Amino acid sequence: MPYTYNTPEDVAEMLAAIGVESLEELYDMVPSDLRLDRPLDLPPALGEMELDQHMRRLSGKNASTANSVCFLGAGSYDHFVPAVVDVVASRSEFYTSYTPYQPEVAQGNLQAMFEYQSLIARMTGLDISNNSLYDGATAAAEAVLMAIAATRRTGRVVMPASVHPEYRQTIATYLECLGVEVVTVPAPGGAVDVDELRAELTDGTAAVLLQQPNFFGAVEEAEAIGAAAHEAGALFIVAFDPISLGLMKRPGDYGADIAVAEGQSLGSPMQYGGPYLGVMACTEKLVRRMPGRIVGQTTDRRGKRCFTLTLQTREQHIRRDKATSNVCSNQGLFALRATVYLSLLGPQGLKETANLCLQKSRYLADQLAGSDRFEAAFDQQTFKEFVVRDRENKVDELVQTALSQGMLAGVPLGRFYPELSDCLLIAVTEKRTKEEIDALVGVLTGAEVRSTPVAAG
Repeated sequence: MPYTYNTPEDVAEMLAAIGVESLEELYDMVPSDLRLDRPLDLPPALGEMELDQHMRRLSGKNASTANSVCFLGAGSYDHFVPAVVDVVASRSEFYTSYTPYQPEVAQGNLQAMFEYQSLIARMTGLDISNNSLYDGATAAAEAVLMAIAATRRTGRVVMPASVHPEYRQTIATYLECLGVEVVTVPAPGGAVDVDELRAELTDGTAAVLLQQPNFFGAVEEAEAIGAAAHEAGALFIVAFDPISLGLMKRPGDYGADIAVAEGQSLGSPMQYGGPYLGVMACTEKLVRRMPGRIVGQTTDRRGKRCFTLTLQTREQHIRRDKATSNVCSNQGLFALRATVYLSLLGPQGLKETANLCLQKSRYLADQLAGSDRFEAAFDQQTFKEFVVRDRENKVDELVQTALSQGMLAGVPLGRFYPELSDCLLIAVTEKRTKEEIDALVGVLTGAEVRSTPVAAG
């Protein structure tokens, strides 16, 4: 929106309206020792052309997927986004009205939402999807609240340490004042032991939350964990990687009651961490506990197919004490991007994308583990990302070296798991070429140091 400054006449009119004669008098309530008694230390103003050049120079210092080869993961991935996704999402009919509230919103938006819900339900193998939440972490936290409300259990929520640390932190924040214990089961081998998790389940357990594949990229024993959760009377929540469903079982096929995901990989760029897309689907019996919006299909008075906002469960739409969530918006524009992306790929395209991620990541993992410098941190099956241990324990130095060669090498794990400070989490998507992968191996193992940045694939 444009910046409109206040003229002296505007200032005088506002001061008169509140009954003071000057700005100095307005600030009399502020103690003198807290006031700035000198001009602000700001550089001289720039003209439009100079300011544009200055901002371009600053932005040029950023390392992004436009000028670097990206092997970053941990929830945000450099997948290919077909050009038509941007074309459709940039239409003014969508980007100016992406967060509708009322049932009479434009039919085009409602249909796009309905198609998104249909695709997510089909992908997850569950009965119904909402029209999106903020991101994967808040979707996971909202799923936990759903489980607590549905089971009427407030004792504990159980999850492995292999669930994304930021998801666990978000959930803990949501539950901090609710008296619900969050139990984290260790996963020292890169995946949780089913028996150890089962031992933490009690009659007061509302939910078991599992990430599949998990934060380390490893494949968990999801069916056994889901069965253990249901035996204890708890709901089974799965945080899944949407791309992995091209090869792996759908959450609904192994007993998930609620499935959530970070939908960034479905047609949205990494964007330095957001905004992203929270995906949520559930079984039909839980639909009235689901936060956000759900679009339904019906017929109008002329008998023609049409769409309407069927359920809206926040407190502004139903009685406050009956609201299931305070979620007041959605990520409709990113849900639209996911809809276009999935429509373009189709089941076969999703399978091919997932297979490319799997094969390329295994190639890189084998190349690194076969070197003298690295070893596999865990003996687990993985999908598109994996953890390697640097025998010289110089992970941060390696990341900086790779960055100087135009590569975003991976995510050091020490910030999340101090015991893994010598480990690096690396992701490989379908975009990475063999030349780029081999170049990363050369840089990380010291076999080759490139003198010029590698062109992004």
